[in-house]
Amino acid sequence: MDVNSTAMNMYAGLSLMEGGRFYGQDMDRSLVRETEYYKLLQHELEELGGGNVDISIRDVRKNNGIYRKACTVRFGGAPIAPTIYLEPFYDHYLRGEAVSESAQNILDYCKEKTPSVTLPENFFREFGSIRDRLGIKLIGTTRNQALLQDVPHVDFEGLSAVFYYLLRENSLGNGMIMVRNVDLERWNMTVQELYQSALRTCPQMLPPVFRPLSEVLNVLQPTGEGELYLLTNEGALYGASVILYPGILQEAASYINGDYFVLPSSVHEVILLPDNGEDPGELLQIVREINHTQVSEEEVLIDGVFRYHAGDPSVVRVA
Repeated sequence: MDVNSTAMNMYAGLSLMEGGRFYGQDMDRSLVRETEYYKLLQHELEELGGGNVDISIRDVRKNNGIYRKACTVRFGGAPIAPTIYLEPFYDHYLRGEAVSESAQNILDYCKEKTPSVTLPENFFREFGSIRDRLGIKLIGTTRNQALLQDVPHVDFEGLSAVFYYLLRENSLGNGMIMVRNVDLERWNMTVQELYQSALRTCPQMLPPVFRPLSEVLNVLQPTGEGELYLLTNEGALYGASVILYPGILQEAASYINGDYFVLPSSVHEVILLPDNGEDPGELLQIVREINHTQVSEEEVLIDGVFRYHAGDPSVVRVA
């Protein structure tokens, strides 16, 4: 059966709106050695920052094995310091911006974003200090093997649920600290205990959002064509994990009035397509094409298609 072309175009439109490529990915960087640029930038940051600022530039492992160059600027021993990614500044350098100008911009930004919060003395040393801000993030299992060696996780159907502490502060926005195996050992907890705690906390902290995709994209749904639905959370922060929220899949089935496919749009949301006999293999081709052409690599969830049968406890991978 042919897949609804209008609906799939809307799905692609969501990916274009929320995905995208890394800044300057297509630029020719052969003219300047990137590693040397970051050394120059760190020197300028240290010179401009003086003795009261701690500068750290390092490679940070992101989703799907992607590494990005990150800079952390800590003012006066602040308990929390913002992290800024440096690839855009290298692109500015290629366009002619002085290293000293980039360094000053970074310092100004980080100073503005440094949160004025006081953390409890037992922060992350005791589970109670982070329990109420415990979140869940879904990632693809196969492409994140290195990360999964270091963090507690729950695996199912080619996906892995990992856990993080969410810091919300007006100046900083959303900050995230991953829960690691050493933390779980310190708390004397099992992975399942952590998972069940997160399932209680996350739906309250980041409530689910379920809307027709036509409303999200502000387009008219053609008469007679099946509607697609967006499932995410408030803020669209790692919203694909909403499929783990207790009862949410059945609630969606009741609204849709039947079974449906779950298409992983990104780590931030999934798309629900009522099951009208579509070929899962065709749907997989669409998901794979959109993942590879319209979603940034670190935001891809998985090349896969899932189905939910009304009354079941969870989704099943069908392609």
